[in-house]
Amino acid sequence: MKRCFLVGLALGIFVPIVGGGLTFLLWQRTEWIAFGVHIQGVNIGGMNLADARRTLEVKFALPVSVTVTITHQSQVIRKVRLEELGIKPNFDETLKVAFQIGRHESLRRSLVEFFVAWQGGVHLPMAYDWDEQSGRQILNQIAQSLNRSPQRALVELKKGTVHIVPSSKGFEVAVEETLKAWRERLKKGQWETLPLIATEVQPEVTTEDVASIDGVVGQATTYFRTSEINRSHNIRLAASRLDHVLIRPGETISFNELVGPRTPKRGFRVARVLVQGQFTEDFGGGVCQVAGTLYLAALRAGMEVVQRHRHSRTVAYLPPGLDATVNFGSLDLKLRNPFDTPLYLRTFVKGGRLTVIVLGKKQQGVTYEIARSVEKLNEPISRQIPDPSLPENLQKTVDKGSSGYRVVVWRLRVENGIVTKRERISSDVYRVQPRVVRVGQGKRNVETSSVQPQTSQTQTSPTVASNGDEPTEQEDTKVLPSP
Repeated sequence: MKRCFLVGLALGIFVPIVGGGLTFLLWQRTEWIAFGVHIQGVNIGGMNLADARRTLEVKFALPVSVTVTITHQSQVIRKVRLEELGIKPNFDETLKVAFQIGRHESLRRSLVEFFVAWQGGVHLPMAYDWDEQSGRQILNQIAQSLNRSPQRALVELKKGTVHIVPSSKGFEVAVEETLKAWRERLKKGQWETLPLIATEVQPEVTTEDVASIDGVVGQATTYFRTSEINRSHNIRLAASRLDHVLIRPGETISFNELVGPRTPKRGFRVARVLVQGQFTEDFGGGVCQVAGTLYLAALRAGMEVVQRHRHSRTVAYLPPGLDATVNFGSLDLKLRNPFDTPLYLRTFVKGGRLTVIVLGKKQQGVTYEIARSVEKLNEPISRQIPDPSLPENLQKTVDKGSSGYRVVVWRLRVENGIVTKRERISSDVYRVQPRVVRVGQGKRNVETSSVQPQTSQTQTSPTVASNGDEPTEQEDTKVLPSP
């Protein structure tokens, strides 16, 4: 009797399980959706695919007048019609996902999904199709109207008074990130409101960066001949690339990095330069005058000299010891801001006058003065070059030459009339350069026989604070590659 009871009990348990399993496997082969499946609140559980589609088409019919709101940080940016974005329900994709509930290769996973849906319900989103290209065009239109570049703070100098032009942040629509966000929302059936993803672009220089600047801390002015068209152009161009440069506390600036290569592509023209003591022509002639003017202004502002090179001979626009030669890729002028407040460069070119001004936080009662020890070494000698193209004995000076000098430059920090620091800046030796004269070797004729030998026809530019130094030809340095 006991054995019969146990057998009956086993069959009572086993038969329903086997029967239920077989019934479940047969259900998987039908077109019936699992009980408890909902699409955004619409119950399609227990329906076949055709009935479920008809139900969804009725429930999710979208009127043409419906609009989509595009927002950024709760602010409405634009409203567009559904047809503009091509938004429409994707019944096939949605039903495909719904139909998969309880239908997987793993029988265990399928049974779990089926009973979870049956007992507690499964809620799925309605998938939507849309025209991404149309969405991109709409975003590009929005970006065109909303995008703005950041405006850096500027420091203006008007009649000796500093005025700060405040900075403003930029705004940039992130088109690709926005499209990605839209794809995700549409997959979830969330199309009524779509986000616009945008970023604020910080300006390179903010108002806070220059707030401490209150006056001129150093400046220098040099002069050039405006009749030298190309050289004047190069000076203006190089000076413009130093204008409105912020030098943060502890920062080192490089003249070559700021001005860039002296090439025609960057706007530089051919003008006179100096190659191994001889004048010739190349792109960027005149740039050294800008470097030298910046150097003197920086010395007077108390800046630290990290790198500086003298010319091979004295120049007309600055006294010996206060010039600076540069050549992109080899010779640079580097200056460091040693203060805990920023410095700011302004450059002005008017006529033949170049001025570089260093702005910063003025130190009450503190100035920096420049002192030089100048020793003239020797005078230039004359070197004559025969020239058959000139009439006999006619002389033409092509290079006035220059004296040799030994110059030591000191900087004095003066506070309330008392020298508190004496700093040796540089010790330079300028080689003497010969006076070059071309002497005519041609035939004497009636028209030229009475012409007396001539001296130099070359004009020189005025110097700044020449202190009795002899003016020399304006020059720039060009370094030739090593042989």
